[in-house]
Amino acid sequence: MSAQYKLFYTSDIHGSEKCFLKFLNAGKFYKANALVLGGDIAGKMVVPIISRSSRWEARFLGRDFVADTEAECRELEKNIRMNGFYPVLMTQEEHAHFHNDADACGKMIDRVVLAAIERWIGIAEERLRNTGIRCFVNAGNDDDDYIDNALRQSDLVENHDGSITDLTDDIQMAVCGYSNSTPFDSPREMQEEQLEAYIEEIIAKLKSPRDAIFTLHAPPYNTGIDSAPLLENGRVVTSGGHTVMTPVGSTAVRNVIERYQPLVGLHGHIHESRGTKQIGRTLCINPGSEYSEGVLRGVLVSFKRGQLIGHQLVQA
Repeated sequence: MSAQYKLFYTSDIHGSEKCFLKFLNAGKFYKANALVLGGDIAGKMVVPIISRSSRWEARFLGRDFVADTEAECRELEKNIRMNGFYPVLMTQEEHAHFHNDADACGKMIDRVVLAAIERWIGIAEERLRNTGIRCFVNAGNDDDDYIDNALRQSDLVENHDGSITDLTDDIQMAVCGYSNSTPFDSPREMQEEQLEAYIEEIIAKLKSPRDAIFTLHAPPYNTGIDSAPLLENGRVVTSGGHTVMTPVGSTAVRNVIERYQPLVGLHGHIHESRGTKQIGRTLCINPGSEYSEGVLRGVLVSFKRGQLIGHQLVQA
């Protein structure tokens, strides 16, 4: 590889359509060869928009909203999506049904989330086709398996979770969207020993781990890019009026990085820990996340002749 190769990486947008659209625009804006969205792409919150007579009502972000016309209702739907939630039009009877039937409500949420992801894939295919910009998206620990499966149906969006891909003649990328265990029992977690073995299976497919990018959703343990609020019995611990922070990253991820020393580690998962950490020759990066504010945090990494030549934390 003689020319410079630029990759834009972000993670943890959790259903924010504003952030996803910014992600798609980042390729052209930063003149990147590839876009990588490294997990936790879906949101979990559905916002009912309830039809009452000739108007629609919804409550989100602690406020009540009323739409008196269909145009206002469409604008309300757009605002909900941009804030990382999923708008669902329903009658008062349907709202009561879902409120009283947890199983039906869960299935409805899955349908809504899947439809939203499929719509995002369609937008990506429309905007990036014939641009020469590759688009990689993989699920994270908060994403259900049906999201992973939907991503694999696209002929443009590439999902290599659990495997590897060639970026250039010189550089490959290994991808793992699973995390170590969390207090939240998310859909894609593993115990550390199991996670390390799983990542090892992925790395074994690489021609040269030292010349690769490790896109591992969980950050390496005790590196400063994995600090999150300490929880006790589900509550945030404070001391002297300040939140107590603690490392919650993965020992498995740290072990494989120390062992194989790839070019760079691209991580996410811990929203509060934007930053970088050098582990031997490997630069580990967590761009952080501020999706709830519609802010896309990312990092632009540059390579030349198979070597990392620079990085820049950015936000939009």
